Amino acid sequence: MVQHATMRDAPEDWRRFEPAAIPSKQSTPHLDRFLAEVNAAAAGQAPLTLLDIGCGDGRLAQRMLERGFSVTGVDINPAAVSAARERAGTADATGRPLRFYEADVAADTLPRVPASLFDAVVCQLVISIIGDVRRRQNLLRFVRSSLRPGGWGHLSASGVSDAVNPGYARLYAEDFPSTGERHTYYSRDADGTILYQTHHFTADELTALLERAGFGAITVTTECEVSSRRPDEAASFLYATFRES
Repeated sequence: MVQHATMRDAPEDWRRFEPAAIPSKQSTPHLDRFLAEVNAAAAGQAPLTLLDIGCGDGRLAQRMLERGFSVTGVDINPAAVSAARERAGTADATGRPLRFYEADVAADTLPRVPASLFDAVVCQLVISIIGDVRRRQNLLRFVRSSLRPGGWGHLSASGVSDAVNPGYARLYAEDFPSTGERHTYYSRDADGTILYQTHHFTADELTALLERAGFGAITVTTECEVSSRRPDEAASFLYATFRES
């Protein structure tokens, strides 16, 4: 039975989410290319520092550590942060730090992450599931406050997908009376229970949001892939890179 929507408390949705069920992508060619380009641009410098926002259980952070970065991960989910710390404790010694902290990066008051400014920030799909417009803006404010001048950013987001999957057109229409926002719907489990709110971006919308946040050198690429939660269904994804100006 489908659960009827009520106003969502996005931080609470994600604090109690089962870490192993947090949506993620195993294949990350756009991110891999971004990391290689950042490393190449900074060749000869000391290990670059990287902030992984929405790090979940730390799988991706460990991969970025192995690519030569010193990595700090943040996530709102305490169980995920605990799992990430356990994973870090069993990782091979690299001589570079791999640290994890619990924080709500979309809060009105910027959280304090115990580190200096970062050379790069990675934010995988978080902006689509962080909550409403205000929380998305807060997230980007945190991203900018975390980057050193000239630092690099990589952000992925769910894209508007009604043209590639009619199921999304139905979801957008059914949930619009509750969300009040086009291309926003409630992700549900197999029983119809609401898990969290999801927003799908157009490329122009995401570009404008990044511009308003003060970033420059913005590029946004659209890809048709499989859904993060529905591997048998098509969906659009956006991949953005930008610089702190």
